[in-house]
Amino acid sequence: MPRSWKWLSLLAIVLLAFTAFAACGDDDEEDTGDGEPTATGDGGGENVVVVEPGQKIQVGVTAVLAGDLEALGATVLAATELAAQQLGDIEGFEVEIVSADDQCDASGAIPAAQQLLANENLVAVIGSICSGVNVTVQPTYEQAHITQVSSGSTAVKVTYPEGRDPFDTFLRTVVHDGVQGVKQAEFATEVLGAKTAFSAHDTDAYGTGLKDVFNANFAELGGEIVGTQGWEKQQTDFAALVTSVTTAAPDLVYVASFDPEAAAFITQLRAAGYEGDFLAGDGVITEQFLTLAGADAEGAYLSKPAPIGESEALTKFQADFEAYAGYPWDDQPYAAESYDAYTAIFNAIVEVAEVVDGNLEIDLDAMNDAIHASDFDGVVGHIAFDDHGDVVAAPGKPQIVFFKAEGGEYVPQEFE
Repeated sequence: MPRSWKWLSLLAIVLLAFTAFAACGDDDEEDTGDGEPTATGDGGGENVVVVEPGQKIQVGVTAVLAGDLEALGATVLAATELAAQQLGDIEGFEVEIVSADDQCDASGAIPAAQQLLANENLVAVIGSICSGVNVTVQPTYEQAHITQVSSGSTAVKVTYPEGRDPFDTFLRTVVHDGVQGVKQAEFATEVLGAKTAFSAHDTDAYGTGLKDVFNANFAELGGEIVGTQGWEKQQTDFAALVTSVTTAAPDLVYVASFDPEAAAFITQLRAAGYEGDFLAGDGVITEQFLTLAGADAEGAYLSKPAPIGESEALTKFQADFEAYAGYPWDDQPYAAESYDAYTAIFNAIVEVAEVVDGNLEIDLDAMNDAIHASDFDGVVGHIAFDDHGDVVAAPGKPQIVFFKAEGGEYVPQEFE
């Protein structure tokens, strides 16, 4: 298991990495606006959702729900539905989960938000797991006083936006790439013994941001980045990239992307004779990657944010999720984090909701404050948030875990 990272060192690294991010652009981002964030509360109770008898409280899920990445979004939705089912009603009012497909792309971000916001009893949104969606849509939810709690968006810039304070209405139950990229660089040098690496990445906010953190930390640890090249989502022909990699002949190929492109890339890479190590992150460690890449996935190393520690709650969740969804909770990332995202929202609604003349009144700004003040034990461990909306890591507990593809399965790797 990964050893505990040192907080002060990591903070310095994240700030340096974020400075680098500020110079980077990607085609999945849109302008998020300048100046100060929109206020989410004025103390006047103007932003109140009134749920009438017979109506339902609505919590949204924005996720990729079709196409090559559908399994990722379906897992988030299933875990949220399970949480809503198990946690039950609030003051006799049922909670309804409503969903919208954001396509894991900036172009789908606003339409999905508009679809969710059209629900008159919407009080909060879980998602998106895709950082390119979030950097586009954050101002929309902020203006509507609707809190987002993401279970899988890991780009640093989502909670450290360029040129402004973080959005008050965005939080996440997953650690950001300032943690994952650092640990990946350490794993590459300390476990794999890599001296040189070629970085290949998705050009959206997730892939670009994670690649930047890995590259900076790999170089700081004495490694050499011998090439960096990006690709657009849904690319299938990697011939030019494969030629660049085989020409550079690195010890390690590092990938920051999602599973369909990573599978096509590693297949073409192995066909070209590359025999070095392959390391990728949470966007790749899925059952789909193993299926699509087949024998070419053998020996690949993958990482993902980890549940903080084994517990009775996590063990129960694993069994309950498989019974509900029909597949194991860890076939895709973000299942447990999604359950905890809903729990944070549910707890906040319970805290602030009031029955007035038979109606249930939910003050959105008070609810946002209550989510920020979360302090509970979830299925991934203790849940609390810092001033940027990032989940607070537990000192001494692993945040990132590593696996190796062997025999069509992901085998856990020891990393202290």
